[in-house]
Amino acid sequence: MKALLIPVDGPPREVDLPDGGTRFMRSLKALIGTGCAERIQVTSRWEAWLDEDGAAKGKPVNQAATLIAQSFGFEFSLLGPVVIVGVDKDTAEPAAMSPAQAGAILEKIAARSR
Repeated sequence: MKALLIPVDGPPREVDLPDGGTRFMRSLKALIGTGCAERIQVTSRWEAWLDEDGAAKGKPVNQAATLIAQSFGFEFSLLGPVVIVGVDKDTAEPAAMSPAQAGAILEKIAARSR
């Protein structure tokens, strides 16, 4: 499944995650460097995954991911690496991001960093 990794200190990039289940969670946790991932539904079409214990671990603010979330009304910072995935409209389960979704998010990040 296509997803978008937004690291704290580098450019966002597309990543491939296994579809659903334990393989999905294991791969996701490895990407964000945690044993406990938290999911935040940013819109009805995509969600952000990050370290549930990011604050306790002293992870830095992810400026790019925070700006994206705040542009949709969130008032808090996202900490550490963030993975964004699509949401299946019927099941609300994680799903592949469409190229249009990834492009829109990347454009928002690029516009904010200019």
